[in-house]
Amino acid sequence: MGQHGDRARATLMDAAEELFARHGLDAVSNRAIAEHAGTANHSAVGYHFGGRDGLLSALLHRGRPAILHRRQQLLDGLSEPPALTDVVTAHVLPWIESFASLPVPSWRARFLRQLSATPALPATIGDEDDQSLRLDKLLTPDIPELTGVPRPVLYNRARMVDGMVLGTAAVYEGHCEQGKARGSWPAVGYFLIDAASGMLSASVTHPVDFLTPDGPDPSGITLS
Repeated sequence: MGQHGDRARATLMDAAEELFARHGLDAVSNRAIAEHAGTANHSAVGYHFGGRDGLLSALLHRGRPAILHRRQQLLDGLSEPPALTDVVTAHVLPWIESFASLPVPSWRARFLRQLSATPALPATIGDEDDQSLRLDKLLTPDIPELTGVPRPVLYNRARMVDGMVLGTAAVYEGHCEQGKARGSWPAVGYFLIDAASGMLSASVTHPVDFLTPDGPDPSGITLS
C-alpha cells in the first residue's frame, strides 16, 4: 500500500481508538471515524481495513507483537518451577510497559476495556494470538502457590485478572489525560501483579460448580 497508505491507516486507527474509548463501539460510525481522522472519504474504513471488523482486529492487535516478544523474554527467564509472582509479572508487565510507552493523552487501555465489554464481537477478531501465552495456560500445576486450587477456579480467576488489569489501566490512563495521575505506570503494574498473585493463589472455601470449566473464552478478548 505504500507509505501514504500506511499513514492513512495509522491516522484512522488513532481516530477510531480515541472515539471508541470515549463513546463506546456502538456509538461510533465509520463516517465519524473518517471525519475525526480528517479525511473527506467517508468510505476510508472500508477501503483501508475491509470494513469495521478489520479495523477492530487491527486495533486489537496494535503493538501486540512487541508485547508478546517482551512476555516471551520474561517467560524464558523463569526458574523451574516458576514462582507465581514471576509468571503473573510476565503476563501483566508487558501490557503496562506498552501503555506507559504511549504519548499522553492515549486511548489504548480505554479502547481495550470497551472492546472487552462488547459481547457480540465476531470470533475472528480475537483468535489470532498465541493462545499458549494466555494467563490460564501459563498457570501450570508445578507452580507451588497454586497447589490445591482447582483448574476451573484458575481459569476463571485468570479471566478476572485480565478484566482487573484493563479496568485499572483504563482508569489510570484517564487520570494521565486529565493531569491527575499519581505515581507511575510501573507502580500501577506492580500493584496489579501483587493483587493478581494474591487472587490466583487464594484458598477455595466453597464449592465452585457454577464456574465455567476450562475452555475458550467466549468473548475472544484476553490479554494474550
